[in-house]
Amino acid sequence: MLQDQGFLPRIQCAIASDKWAEFITDYFVWLLAGYFIAQTLVRYFASPVLGLDEAEQIIAAQSFQLGYGPQPPLYTWLTIIFFSVFGKGLFATALLKNSLLFLGYLGVWLTARKVSDKTLAAIGTVALLFLPQISWESQRALSHSVLMFACSAWTVYLFISCIQKPSWWRAAVFGVVIAAGALSKYNYLFLFAALIVAGFCIEQGRRFLCSKYIAVSACVALVLLVPSVFWMFDNQDLIYARVHKFGIDKVERHFLTGFFSLINAALQFVIVAVVLFFCAWATSFYWKDEEQHDQYVNEPFRKLLTLVVVFGLIIAAVSVIASGATNVKDRWLQPILFLAPLVASLWLFADVSMRQAKIVLGTACILAVVIVVLIPFNFAYGSFKKPSAHSLPSQAIVDTLAQYGVRSVLTTSHSIAGNIGDLKPNWAVTIPEYSGIDINYAYPVAVLWKGHTKAVPDNMKALYEKLKGKPLPSSEIHIEAAPYHHWSKYPFDYSFIIVEGSDQASLK
Repeated sequence: MLQDQGFLPRIQCAIASDKWAEFITDYFVWLLAGYFIAQTLVRYFASPVLGLDEAEQIIAAQSFQLGYGPQPPLYTWLTIIFFSVFGKGLFATALLKNSLLFLGYLGVWLTARKVSDKTLAAIGTVALLFLPQISWESQRALSHSVLMFACSAWTVYLFISCIQKPSWWRAAVFGVVIAAGALSKYNYLFLFAALIVAGFCIEQGRRFLCSKYIAVSACVALVLLVPSVFWMFDNQDLIYARVHKFGIDKVERHFLTGFFSLINAALQFVIVAVVLFFCAWATSFYWKDEEQHDQYVNEPFRKLLTLVVVFGLIIAAVSVIASGATNVKDRWLQPILFLAPLVASLWLFADVSMRQAKIVLGTACILAVVIVVLIPFNFAYGSFKKPSAHSLPSQAIVDTLAQYGVRSVLTTSHSIAGNIGDLKPNWAVTIPEYSGIDINYAYPVAVLWKGHTKAVPDNMKALYEKLKGKPLPSSEIHIEAAPYHHWSKYPFDYSFIIVEGSDQASLK
């Protein structure tokens, strides 16, 4: 073991004595916290322009209500809380996202410690960095999926805790986390269903699922979910606003189109982890001279976690085929496949050498540094083929609208509306998907859309009429363009009309 000394001397000692892998396992949680603090600062200074999901929260967080649109409301509720504490804007959104990511990783780490020792737990947790949807996309773009990841990780941990040592308070907390997961993102239910089915496959799980404690969990979850469920029934048009993404409305399709799309999505999700894990595992056949260390593995829980992944994929496949969906995105499988690296670790590295541990931990450390370095470049230059959402010339758009004394903006774009709301907190903003938000839209109102057209888009006319209660009046269409940040030769084209009002009444 490393000598008992201060944190920085321990780092120097670990590097000098080639015990850095041991240092990582000893201080794993602190290193995780430091990584996400660094990611928060990188996001804050990388670009002042909000990404699509960040901008969406600026729109939704204008009002606290039971529902907002096609996504569950919990992430927006947390955003409102963070805005009230840290101020509205980029820092609060970055801190919220990275806090949730830290909680997700921590939940996986605690679950892994229930199943194995600290070395194997560290390998299974850092391997989350080998899943691009969690290590890259969650930092670059996602929001609700980040919350769902955190809720999923803690659902698994609390389920195992309740199995090991059931109690009233654990059961109640388990119910709270179930409700939080259901209010984070709807595909969380894949994990929950898989967890229940897998739980019945082991003796300890059946004992808990047939006990009085699970009834407490169910009651707590139902009480917390009832208000939002009623809102969903009353606002089904908003809930299904993005159902087209699943490709359900495609008439000509093969019976198994969605199933093949699911397989492709699953492979995309785990392919990087599969390659890296295989390389690390294969070293055991070439370096026999190094002693293998038997790791503690709880066999019933290893079986449970494995079955959760298997049953989760089966449930997802049945759901895709039954619904007629033809398009499955890899990120939709996150509540199931986030466990894949941990499950693979428990099987492949049950007998692990320090060389194998160093390969996995060292690769993860290098990848973490690469991600921190590349994120700002992605924000600035996108894919190097076209600008990213973080290059939107939002300040130029706001300056143009301000010349007309605008106080409210209706638009087609999440990014435009959110960034305008970020730069002008006193302006009301919305898009068609969030037309149910209960706020006032004062005159003058700008109706804005992307591109240059000779007529106002029909969805903008419908949005204005829904909020105002009368047709959109005819007005001059203003044609504008502004260069993207870092892309001076790539203009962002937009058009808008200004609707003047004789009073300051709200658009209702």
